[in-house]
Amino acid sequence: MSDPLEEVHLRLAVAASDIAELRAEIARLDRSLDDSRRVNQRAAELLDLVYERLAQGWGTSGRAGAPAVQDSSPL
Repeated sequence: MSDPLEEVHLRLAVAASDIAELRAEIARLDRSLDDSRRVNQRAAELLDLVYERLAQGWGTSGRAGAPAVQDSSPL
């Protein structure tokens, strides 16, 4: 390729293609981050619920410092 202007156009086309690929990857990562945040938020809510339930039942089993446990196994 001897024409410098053609070479610049080709490099610009390659750069534009690379930029489009990077934008697509950024959009994918952004969606993935949003999904991760939603999952982490839900996990935190469930963990809070577990702690609340443990706190409500703590020490009511008759043993000091032990959580209340309901045993449904037949004896």
